[in-house]
Amino acid sequence: MTKLLRLPDGAFPLLLVICGIFSLLPAQAQQNCPAAASACTPGAAPAANLRFGMGITQVQLESIQNTTAGAQDGYKDYSCTVGTTLVPGKDYPITITTNASVNENVRVWLDLNNDGTFNATQELLFSSKAQGVHKGSIRVPSTAVVGQRLRLRIAADYALSPVPTPCSTPEYSQTEDYSITLAANTSAPTADFTVDQPVSCTGCVQFTDLSQNLPATWQWSFGDGTSSTEQHPRHCYAAPGTYTVSLAVTNAAGTNTLTRAGYIFYDTAQPVAASCTPTTAEHGFGITRFTFGPFINNTPTGQAGYEDYTCNGKIRLTGGYQYPIAVATESGSPQDTRVWLDANNDGIFEPVKELVFEALSKANPSGTITLPYVTAASQPMRLRVISDFAGAAAGPCTNPRLGQVEDYTLVILPVTQLPVVQFASNHIQGTCIREIRFTDQTTNFPSSWRWDFGDGKTSTEKSPLHTYAAPGLYSVSLTATNNVGTVTLSQPDYVYITPECLQYCTSTGTSTFAWISKVSVNNSAGATVFTSASASEPTGYGNYLTRFIRVQPQETYAMSVAFGTTTAVTQHTTAVWLDGNRNGIFESTELLYTTYEAGLEHKLTFKIPTQLPAGAATRLRVQVNTSALPPNPCSISTSNLETEDYTLVVGQQALATAPAQALAALTVYPNPTSDGTLHLRLADGNRSGTYAATVENLLGKRLAASVVRLTPDAEATMQLPELPHGLYLLRLRDANGNTTVRRFARE
Repeated sequence: MTKLLRLPDGAFPLLLVICGIFSLLPAQAQQNCPAAASACTPGAAPAANLRFGMGITQVQLESIQNTTAGAQDGYKDYSCTVGTTLVPGKDYPITITTNASVNENVRVWLDLNNDGTFNATQELLFSSKAQGVHKGSIRVPSTAVVGQRLRLRIAADYALSPVPTPCSTPEYSQTEDYSITLAANTSAPTADFTVDQPVSCTGCVQFTDLSQNLPATWQWSFGDGTSSTEQHPRHCYAAPGTYTVSLAVTNAAGTNTLTRAGYIFYDTAQPVAASCTPTTAEHGFGITRFTFGPFINNTPTGQAGYEDYTCNGKIRLTGGYQYPIAVATESGSPQDTRVWLDANNDGIFEPVKELVFEALSKANPSGTITLPYVTAASQPMRLRVISDFAGAAAGPCTNPRLGQVEDYTLVILPVTQLPVVQFASNHIQGTCIREIRFTDQTTNFPSSWRWDFGDGKTSTEKSPLHTYAAPGLYSVSLTATNNVGTVTLSQPDYVYITPECLQYCTSTGTSTFAWISKVSVNNSAGATVFTSASASEPTGYGNYLTRFIRVQPQETYAMSVAFGTTTAVTQHTTAVWLDGNRNGIFESTELLYTTYEAGLEHKLTFKIPTQLPAGAATRLRVQVNTSALPPNPCSISTSNLETEDYTLVVGQQALATAPAQALAALTVYPNPTSDGTLHLRLADGNRSGTYAATVENLLGKRLAASVVRLTPDAEATMQLPELPHGLYLLRLRDANGNTTVRRFARE
């Protein structure tokens, strides 16, 4: 159209040329615009809605790194100035940032055929719902035009507004256009694929090719001897099992193969079909996450309605244990949540009998469920979870009004570990009470028990009551069995019953400034047969009757009593009593040692009295005091005094035979030995030499043999850890055939 304007004198006419809608851009910029103009131009959000601060503030896609002001800019067309180059068939990360305070929906389209019109579904490359930062990836299909600038449209709007379309005007946000230029692919493909469900209960699986760089051919191997050349095949497996799947993709640049081992699991073990399938009337009080033991399933909101996870939501838990259960609810308000288990697997949930969990009027309820012990894996059972608003009608087949129902599969497994044997009793060491209640504390669900009380009596009860016929020191063992196997726990000297019901006097005090820190006993050969470390006792009395000092009849021993102190105390009184006649009274004649002297350690020697025969047990009392007062075994509330009681056990007397005396300078220690280690020391240099050593039981059976060399300068060691508890004979024979025998005990 041409129009002549009347101008002032001297002016030249101006010719205006208007050709449709044409931007007055420089020629260079016009060459960089998409070839096809957009068939529609979205409008800007109403000015009244700009105060909410929505809009697109940043777009990141390869070389596009564009930061803008947001909705106040309205529609912006950057397609002539801001763009990037992509290759069809490749995945590219994209990030679109909108208002950080208000969630928005985002859609991205690309004019694939460059005709100026966006197809709302076929040309949609990316979508994001109700986010502030929208991250994902885009892949341009091979059908797109290559070598030309294509228009990329990004539209955003408030999450509760209508979802944007290519030509819609946003209510609160905005639309921006950019450009994409596609370059031809020159790379070999990279194989990738996915499936609709890696765990299938029907055997039919839909495979989807995700390979990049535009493969031209596909070769699938499904792991069951079958294959396919389709891009997105659907395959049905004939038999249950685990299958490895591989995909080889090829284009003009090469071939690439991806193999996923054990990728498909076809499982036909399913619970019986439920007799009812509740449906949700409305949405608002659903389930968003279900947790049972280590199993976690994040689920859609209640608008999904009934969800059947019995195929890919299998829960496998070991029976007999207690497991945590938790349900994340949708509304945030209190909800009624219940869980039923079809325990008899008949497809019918019994409303009361099979209700295993209930939490009323609680948001995000949690608790525990104890599963029954089984000896073999159970059949798959249906587990039903229902959550609805507080006070809603309840029942495993009741349709929730606003809530949701989810079904899972539960398989209860048998225990796979041996019993861990433990036991306890009401016995107090050193008392005369002969009736004892033993309590089994074994874990991993034993099914049978066998007790050995050390007196020739046994029991198969779980927690028996046993009465000992005579006083003494007894070892107790418990053998427990479950479906995996059998384990035995032995407790040496677990029971110590005194001959009479003795009531020893009490001794108390305060041990603020000085206390007994260690008691040690050595035999005549210098070997330590007992040591006990202790701390300051609050009441001034330490009951250590379960710590046994093991001695031999009529032998002499050295004792050391060490002290702990918080002050520079220079002198202590130390006293030691032994109830030799076992009458429960520490008589004046039974005071083994007393001294008042300086030092933090006092030493004494004592001999086992003849009135204590082999097998006898009695009480030994050690006392320390910072004063010089005469010792009193029954001191009460005495300042700076501490008392400790121990049990002294007299063992079997060593053999006094001619062979034993044939090598009088030989010492064998420790005796008894706790770990099977024996040290042999020969003080007589005239008898030095090599000896043949054998170990026998009391019936003369030979159990071990070795050769040892004995001299005063070096002792020999024998390692016998395999010996069980009991008494043994050590027999030594020199080069001339002379024999020496020693008896020793293995604890």
